[in-house]
Amino acid sequence: MSVSNAGRPDRSPTLRGGDGHAHRLGLALPGITSSVLNDAIRQTEEALLDGTRPRGREPWAEVLAAVALAVGRRTPDYVVDRCPRLPPALVGRVLEVLRAALLRVWRETSAPMAAGVVLRHVAAIEDLRDVLARTSLRDFSGPLNGPDGADVLAEVMHDLRSPLSSIRCLAERLELAGSGPVNDLQRRQLRLIHIAAIQLSMVADDAIDASFDGVLPGDEDAAPLSITKVFNAVARIIRPVAEEKHLDVSFVRPAVDYRVGCNAVLRRVLLNLVTNALKFTHTGGVEVTAVDRGDTGVEFSVRDTGPGIPPEAAQQLFRPFRPGAADQPHRFSRTGLGLALCRRMVEQLGGTLQHESATGGGTRFWFEAHLPPLTRP
Repeated sequence: MSVSNAGRPDRSPTLRGGDGHAHRLGLALPGITSSVLNDAIRQTEEALLDGTRPRGREPWAEVLAAVALAVGRRTPDYVVDRCPRLPPALVGRVLEVLRAALLRVWRETSAPMAAGVVLRHVAAIEDLRDVLARTSLRDFSGPLNGPDGADVLAEVMHDLRSPLSSIRCLAERLELAGSGPVNDLQRRQLRLIHIAAIQLSMVADDAIDASFDGVLPGDEDAAPLSITKVFNAVARIIRPVAEEKHLDVSFVRPAVDYRVGCNAVLRRVLLNLVTNALKFTHTGGVEVTAVDRGDTGVEFSVRDTGPGIPPEAAQQLFRPFRPGAADQPHRFSRTGLGLALCRRMVEQLGGTLQHESATGGGTRFWFEAHLPPLTRP
């Protein structure tokens, strides 16, 4: 087998003998005049090919030839052009062994120019690693940066959501001893699994919904709902988080319980707000209230006893993928999808999501939703 480079003559060594099997390179590679690199290549050959069955040598030999030429001629294209065919794990292993061999040759030689030559080849290896990393990232992110990037991301999240839902259900059933008794340590471990699955499921849901340009998925039409039942659904999901952190969560119902509105959207907004409040609250708790406003409105409020939101962070609170969020590790994730989606969903409910916060004094998010009372015929 010979390693050729697109658009230029094939001067690389032949790695296949008359018996059709891959063999050692054996000779200095054409165009590589450095005896230090050639010695390191031979040592790398011995380390990777000795003891390997003939058929198993072929991919290693191809990768080694491409890497050797890329390093010796400072031309990453010898490897980059073959990335779809060369296994990344093999390329990484060859680079690692070749680097170690170069340093070993340097240690064992007494040639005065060896240090500069070795460092030049080591620098070429690091340059090749950087190029391969950028190429891999470009190949991975290309579809996400294209016109259908949001759809691609949504499909990935859909693939994650189903197994995560199964994990949540199984962990909850085991924690509640639905399949038999569990001890206290096992119960806590199951609760942690449940919490992690909840958080991952919410990230998947947020990413899926972020791909929608218009109305977010939920109830297509307004339908009868019970605010008490909405609260109970949220309480059941966040229970493991609150118990694990020893936080109190209270719900205050409005005077009029039965309303007409979008059940799924309301539940999703409250779940996101309560989960976010629990995530950043370490002592005290969270209070969720619903108060009647006029004939058809209900004001919902989620108040926590967390550290509060700094004024500089509040300016970008509802921006998805907000820059600089990593500098606020105590309050936000960098994606910012949850609050950005909450604002859009609150608008579907006929309101505006607002917040107030004092550093060290907790945070309150609230909104008024258009939920007419249910009138029975």
